[in-house]
Amino acid sequence: MRLHAITLENIRSYTHCTVTFPSGSVLLSGDIGSGKTTILLAIEFALFGTRRGELSGGMLLRHGARAGSVTLDATIAGKHVRITRTLKRTPNGVAQDAGALTIDGTVVECTAQELKARILSLLKYPPSLLTKKSLLFRYTVYTPQEEMKAILYEKADDRLDTLRKLFAMDTYKRARDNALLLVRELKRDVATLTGRLEELNAETLDAKSIEQRKQELLAARARRTAERAKLERRLRQEQEALAQLEQQRFEREELMKRQAVMRTRAESMQSRLEDFDKQLARLAEQIAATEQHLSPADSDEAALLKERAVQERQAALIEQKRRAIEQQRAKYLALAKQHEDVVHRVTKLAECPTCKQHVPAEHKQRITEAARAQAAQAQRKLDELASLAQRLAEKEAVLAKRRAETDQKLQLLEANKVKQAQLAKNKADYARLEQERAGFVQEREKLLDEVQLLAQQLAAVPPVAAAQYEKAKEALAATRAAREQVLVQLAEQGKELELLEKELARIAERAKERERVAAALAQQQRRVTWLSKQFINTAHAIEKTVFMSIYGLFNEYFRDWFSLLIEDETLSVRLNHDFAPLVVQNGYETELAHLSGGERTSVALAYRLALNRVINEFLDTIETRGLLVLDEPTDGFSTEQLDRVREVLDRLALEQVIIVSHEQQMEGYVDNVIRVEKREHESIVHE
Repeated sequence: MRLHAITLENIRSYTHCTVTFPSGSVLLSGDIGSGKTTILLAIEFALFGTRRGELSGGMLLRHGARAGSVTLDATIAGKHVRITRTLKRTPNGVAQDAGALTIDGTVVECTAQELKARILSLLKYPPSLLTKKSLLFRYTVYTPQEEMKAILYEKADDRLDTLRKLFAMDTYKRARDNALLLVRELKRDVATLTGRLEELNAETLDAKSIEQRKQELLAARARRTAERAKLERRLRQEQEALAQLEQQRFEREELMKRQAVMRTRAESMQSRLEDFDKQLARLAEQIAATEQHLSPADSDEAALLKERAVQERQAALIEQKRRAIEQQRAKYLALAKQHEDVVHRVTKLAECPTCKQHVPAEHKQRITEAARAQAAQAQRKLDELASLAQRLAEKEAVLAKRRAETDQKLQLLEANKVKQAQLAKNKADYARLEQERAGFVQEREKLLDEVQLLAQQLAAVPPVAAAQYEKAKEALAATRAAREQVLVQLAEQGKELELLEKELARIAERAKERERVAAALAQQQRRVTWLSKQFINTAHAIEKTVFMSIYGLFNEYFRDWFSLLIEDETLSVRLNHDFAPLVVQNGYETELAHLSGGERTSVALAYRLALNRVINEFLDTIETRGLLVLDEPTDGFSTEQLDRVREVLDRLALEQVIIVSHEQQMEGYVDNVIRVEKREHESIVHE
């Protein structure tokens, strides 16, 4: 599948826009919120329509618009396909309207559901997805940014169910569940038929000759039963004798084991004591170094903070005076300008604008001289204000220098407080370790005492002679063989009695009914046996075999992609049996929450790329194999990790990769860049 272009009409922040997608890697670049993700949602909407709770019409249709549409042009299975879906606003909300599907120029008008069915057929997706979420598309082609890490944190059962659906393997689980339901129904039938058969058997025991033989067998069984009781009494006595010998051997072996364990623990404690000595020496060095590097503090913190507050108030007062000077200066500048304007106007005045009479030169001179005098007075005020401002600036410089000195002293005090806290912690750790070491020394001495006590106890328990033990075992075996022979004879007599019971049943009035019930019972039991022991186990074995094959490839790809994204030999990943990612750091497993943001994104991206490749290999008929859409795949990446994205794109080797990112560095890693920006609530695309 290859995308060519998409046209959006009244979709979210777009009024009318057509975006063309070239082959190769394509970057949708732009600020956060500019409308990049809207293009991806529009692609998914064009293919699968709206989905309740995830991609609704109200989420897509632009606010205030009565109708909207999305038209997607693509090549699917070698055919040129155009998909058009429309939205309309109704009194009950936003709903999908009829759409259209064009294949190689042939147009078909479709309802939303018909359009989805035809597109699933083109993509060769399973028909079961018609009434379900498009999980296959979400995990092979496009996963929204906020959902990319979701599968990593799912419960194990939920994750396995998701994978079953992705690989179309949920049919095995449904088959097992349905078989279990059927087995329960069949077992209820078996119980009913068994009860009826027992009733029929009870009604058919009435033949005299068979009853006489039955009594003879019962008498013989009584004699054999008495013989069995005698043998079982002897067997119990011999078992007790052998058990006593075995107990003696067991006690000796247990004492030896406990002695070995105590010795091992004592040796382990000696190693632990050496570790304590090393830790105590290291803490002593740290305490000495910290005490040596403590800076002398000759200033009182409270006094410094008080002085800093005074300096802040002085700075505020200086600022207040500066603003007052500026206000006075503006006032006198305006007065000077006003008087100069008067001089200018009067000088050019020939007649009075009110009475239209000639204005004498003497009158104009008096007015201009008065105005010039007032302008000169305003200028003197301005000079005074300038001098005052200069003195104020000098005071401000002195105050700034004093504030810097005060800040430096406060920083020195804060550094000393941190060192003092670390010194106190190290001393407390030293005291704790000394106490723990003393406890270990005491416990080791107790262990050595116990080793000595066990040695004394061991000497008090003599070993059992092998000949004595073998003789007891042989006597017990002979008695068991005699008892088994009696049990076999009892079993044979029991079988003969069972045959007599069946013979009596066959001559009963209800023989025909009994046979019918017995046949029905046997048939239901065979069905239960076949379903329980063959069908369900076979379905489980098939699913397990396929899952193990998927696991092997999945795990390999997951580790390869992660090692490509994170070039750190101390950090690696793998999958557990539930397909959950396990992170190993410095040889120890760690949780995802303990990783940095970029590392968690790398785990999620590697998992996504591995799952994409495995699905494409196992479902090699789907038509979306050549397309991949990545929504902000580098969230939290460092500069070095961003540099590795280039190699990721090269190794993907896909016909078309569409990436959404606001990272400018990504522009150098792709074949094509499409820029998206938003102007006055409307998104605009620059290709």
